Amino acid sequence: MAKNAEDRYQSALGLKYDLENCLLQLQENGEIVDFPIAQKDVCDRFIIPDKLYGRETEVKTLLQAFERVSLGTTEMMLVAGFSGIGKTAVVHEVHKPIVRQRGYFIKGKYDQFNRNIPFSAFVQAFRDLMGQLFTESDAQIQAWKNKILAAVGENGQVIIEVIPELERIIGEQPPVINLSGTAAQNRFNLLFHKFVEVFTTKEHPLVMFLDDLQWADSASLKLIELLMSESSAGYLLLIGAYRDNEVSAAHPLMFSLAEIKKAQATINTINLTPLSYASLNQLVADTLSCSTIIAQPLTELVYQKTKGNPFFSTQFLKALYEDGLIKFDWDERNWQCNIVAVKELSLSDDVVQFMASQLQKLPETTQDIFKICCLYW
Repeated sequence: MAKNAEDRYQSALGLKYDLENCLLQLQENGEIVDFPIAQKDVCDRFIIPDKLYGRETEVKTLLQAFERVSLGTTEMMLVAGFSGIGKTAVVHEVHKPIVRQRGYFIKGKYDQFNRNIPFSAFVQAFRDLMGQLFTESDAQIQAWKNKILAAVGENGQVIIEVIPELERIIGEQPPVINLSGTAAQNRFNLLFHKFVEVFTTKEHPLVMFLDDLQWADSASLKLIELLMSESSAGYLLLIGAYRDNEVSAAHPLMFSLAEIKKAQATINTINLTPLSYASLNQLVADTLSCSTIIAQPLTELVYQKTKGNPFFSTQFLKALYEDGLIKFDWDERNWQCNIVAVKELSLSDDVVQFMASQLQKLPETTQDIFKICCLYW
């Protein structure tokens, strides 16, 4: 009955053992006494659990920021760290708790190869929000229509041009005067600011997650400055994730953050560090369905190679399984790892080199397709 697949019975044999235990108790005592279930349940499929390890403090910090925003403040929370450190996973962990408290959670992601497209992550985020609004009642949609039109006036077409789904809510809008350059951007920023404030309410605080800010375009950065510096309505939490190893002091993002701080806006940063040995040990133990003590020898090897990087660690475990160094032993009914063979492997400690070596295991035709894709990037 558990929501996560890895928390349910993994085999018919495990379920059969517990049912037989129940039957035996009924036959002997006439009742079933509580007992630990799934003690004989072992999965023979290699599955790395889809859950977060070692980030309880960071998740709590984000939820506390949302609680403050729910009281009427505006905040920006930055999540910084290396590639693969788990920035996106940490933010996604607060999605469901926020929705349960009637907050709107929307997200957008900047793309390294589409940095010339202005406001791309904002557009993704608010197209997501329009989809959420469509699930509400006709009366609620009409209320949103009235609020949006009151905010943008006769200039609704400016927003529709970047968020086409909005037209389904506010209807067809009259054309607007064409502007160019700075004038066009200023008009858009002003209208978008008003548009955002429609959705920042006490009843439904707005959480906007913008991922990969290191690739944000200049127009987006200006809009972020405006939202954080001049938002008077409150009830807005803007979460931005970025790779701090790709952002120098002279990066445009740093200049924008400095401007936001000058405006006395609330801005905090969570710096994600690699997983601790204990957290990584728990991940390995859960993957191999064994105790943390039994998992320690493999954990030491994984930690030595990955330095606690979550993405690299999971990819490393998958590689060991695919290479046959981690196997399920049906006689012993548990997972076995050839520690000696793993130690003898000359595997790179560099994430990029390791992933490159994994790509080289793919069929030549697949590798050729990747090469063609890289040329067009």
